Amino acid sequence: MRDIPISTAPDRIFWDQVRVSFSTSRAWHGIRTVSNKVAWHGLVWHPKRIPKHAFCLWLALRGAHRTRDKLVAAGVLQSAMCAFHCGMPESSDHPFFQCPYSSKVWKEVLRMCNIVRPILPWADELEWMTAQTAGNKFHQTLRKLALAATIYHLWIEMNNRCFNNLFRPHQEIVRKVRQDVSGKLASGKSAQRCEQHHSLCVNWDIPLAEMM
Repeated sequence: MRDIPISTAPDRIFWDQVRVSFSTSRAWHGIRTVSNKVAWHGLVWHPKRIPKHAFCLWLALRGAHRTRDKLVAAGVLQSAMCAFHCGMPESSDHPFFQCPYSSKVWKEVLRMCNIVRPILPWADELEWMTAQTAGNKFHQTLRKLALAATIYHLWIEMNNRCFNNLFRPHQEIVRKVRQDVSGKLASGKSAQRCEQHHSLCVNWDIPLAEMM
C-alpha cells in the first residue's frame, strides 16, 4: 500500500470549478431560476423599504395572501365573507381596496400624499402607483412606503379580526401607516425634508430639516 500524501495547505472550498471561490451569492445565482424583472419591482424592492412591509406587498402583488376564500377552500374557515363586514366575499383583490373599510383607509393615505382621485381597481392602482413612483425622490419614496404600509396594516387588521376577535376603526390603521412612514423618513437623510415638501412633511408628521 502507498501512503496518501497529505497537504499542509489550508482547505479551500470552490464553487462550480477549481479556483473559483465559493460564496453564498455565487451559489444562489447558480441554483435560482432567473425571471424577467416585473414592472412593479421598484415599487416593492426600493432602497428605503421596510422589509416586513415590502414582503407583505410582494405577497399581495403575487396574489399569495391566504385570504378567506382560500381558507374556506382549505377547510380552515366556514365563511368567505369579508373580515371588514362589507357583505362581499374576500378574494385576493377585494381587501385592496374594493372593500369600503380598506377604501376609506387608502383614500386618507392618498390624501396625506396630496393625491385626490377615485380609488381604482387593484390592477389599475398598481399600474398608477408604479408609474407615479418611478424614482427615488422624496415624494416618490413616500408614496412607495405609504402603499406598502397600508397593505401591511390592513392585512394585520384582517388577521386580528379573523383570529383574535380584535376590531379597530379605520382611523387607527391610518395612524399606524403614518407612524411607520414618518419614522422611516425622519430617520434618514434630511436633505429632501425641505420647504419644497413642506405640506407632505406636515401631513405625515415628518420633521423638516433644519436650515443652516
